[in-house]
Amino acid sequence: MIERYLADYVLPMDPGFSLHSPGFVDIAAGRVVAAGPAEQAPPLGRGDAEHRVGGLVMPGLVNCHAHSAMTVLRGAGEGLPLDRWLREVIWRREAGLTPEDARLGMLVGAAEMLRGGTTTSAEMYFHAGAVAEAAIEAGLRILVFPAVAEAPGWERFGTPSDMVRSAVALRERLAGADLVEVGLGPHSAYTLGDAALREVAEVSSATGMPVHIHLAETRTEGDAVTARTGRTVAAHLAGLGVLSARTTAAHCVWLADEDITLLAEHRVGVAHCPGSNGKLASGIAPVAAMRRAGICVGLGTDGPASNDNLDLLEEGRLSLLYARLRDLDASALSLEDALRMATSEAAAALGRDDIGALLPGRRADMIRLSLEDIVYDPVLRPRDVLAHLVWAGSARDVTDVWVGGRQVVKGRVCQTVDVEAARVGLRAAARRLAR
Repeated sequence: MIERYLADYVLPMDPGFSLHSPGFVDIAAGRVVAAGPAEQAPPLGRGDAEHRVGGLVMPGLVNCHAHSAMTVLRGAGEGLPLDRWLREVIWRREAGLTPEDARLGMLVGAAEMLRGGTTTSAEMYFHAGAVAEAAIEAGLRILVFPAVAEAPGWERFGTPSDMVRSAVALRERLAGADLVEVGLGPHSAYTLGDAALREVAEVSSATGMPVHIHLAETRTEGDAVTARTGRTVAAHLAGLGVLSARTTAAHCVWLADEDITLLAEHRVGVAHCPGSNGKLASGIAPVAAMRRAGICVGLGTDGPASNDNLDLLEEGRLSLLYARLRDLDASALSLEDALRMATSEAAAALGRDDIGALLPGRRADMIRLSLEDIVYDPVLRPRDVLAHLVWAGSARDVTDVWVGGRQVVKGRVCQTVDVEAARVGLRAAARRLAR
């Protein structure tokens, strides 16, 4: 059975950056069958259904880097730079965080993301089984990267080798879960020794598990590695075998020119988190230079304790502002670039070719945005709608969301999560962890 959706505008995020006005999207068995101009829609058969939804329909947004279970820590450590934020506040509170806390935090985070149009998220955190289960419950597609680190409070998870083995076991346990892909989440080169990083690389190579790692987030975090090895952190990770086409490096603010070349040569994807980098005063990533080098760059929110929301549309706007300010060039990034970095390019950065676009065969992850707000006027030509969306739109404009063809947000209400009940538990957990 085909479900057809007719909209005022359809933005499929195809290579040609087409915008169909009006347009259609056909879905069957959780996959996109076709999308294009409404006048070219093929006849429907008996038993097929047609839905006139209006507005703008486009692929679900792809969050390339998040720790969404940290909704339970939202707002903690305000005003601190990253190193002090982690050591003085976050790691201390996380030391008492339970699997149920992580589940509640992820459930609230998943509902927030779905309501804002995000249908896939790359999540690095501990208690990864609880995080994955919450995402499944909410109907959010997830790449979950069980964290591997040597940090205060993390001793309860065992050694880095224990954490790697746990990630492999979780992958086996969740095999066949349509919404989940399990990878490896080495936190960073400054929280892990060479042996642990090499083990991650070896296990990834042997199993095909993707790798997600923080890289060059702050100016000084790699100083110890460079002093010890004589190489940049990126070069050191390459030497250990960590960098590959299934590696996504988060932040990448303080990369040398040779680091950018190295990431491009290894086909590493990058998760750009402008909101978090701005809040923690980490710096502005060289996004335009990375993309010129051929690196796929996707947008990430980072955790809700360092952002503090999970709004990818806002990240798209910030990415434009920061890139243009960094290069003092109004053409450094375009509207098309920002939208690709939230959808198709984000999928590519994560090594996924089944999401991020409304193309035949891809997952039917789709969102509908209302264009009723005053900020969407005037429209003198169809593409004005996209300019209004990027520069003036917001997550609140998302009214309906489908993941794998299943509607999970209807009329701005998340259909899969009892948000108020989850918030009650979240508040209690937050108070306990803050003591």
